[in-house]
Amino acid sequence: MKALIILLFFTTSILAQEFKALEIKGDVKYQTGTSEQWFELEEGAMISSSSIVSTGEKSSVKLVNTDNTVILNEQSALSVGSIKNMSTDELLLALAMEDMINVPKTNGNGSSSNTATYGTKEDDKVISVTTDDFGIKRLNGAVQLVKSGLKESSVIYAKETYRKYPDVKNIAGYRIIFADILYEKGLYEEALSEYFEIEKLELSKDERLKVESHENNINKILLNN
Repeated sequence: MKALIILLFFTTSILAQEFKALEIKGDVKYQTGTSEQWFELEEGAMISSSSIVSTGEKSSVKLVNTDNTVILNEQSALSVGSIKNMSTDELLLALAMEDMINVPKTNGNGSSSNTATYGTKEDDKVISVTTDDFGIKRLNGAVQLVKSGLKESSVIYAKETYRKYPDVKNIAGYRIIFADILYEKGLYEEALSEYFEIEKLELSKDERLKVESHENNINKILLNN
């Protein structure tokens, strides 16, 4: 029953979500539904919630609807369905759903074996993009959500990215950004769990000090509650 409630929440939360693509600069492509083909995104095009938008080097696009505006800068990828306002309670529900989703199959070395195919409607020439590269582009997209004020949805998009592209979980800088959002939102147990995982990664001196400081603060808060 819990799984059904969560599924219904996410199904209804993305209905009728559509964005207009404006101020396109450089190499901007989109992919829709389960298709593996990428097409050039045109100025003024309407993009549905089932689409993913990806930018190349020195490229950008503004995605706009009546509720939100997100500027997707270079070397980023973003699912249009992830551009939405969420409350802290909705974030908790979304985190619960992520925990229920099975980890995808890997090729035996901890990396997803999927690749993406780039091209245009008129051009059959394609470029393969490794999963790690695209995982990083997705994390860049999650950061764009943070900059647009959509912090809750950024955490879920990052979590989804870690599930689909597990190797990028080892990049501490990104992990800290999204753990800090959980900390900021008062989701202390969830944040603490993230910090414990981050602590195992290769960290700079400043990163380690920050993580340990937040861990200590959270432990004090939880002990006093």
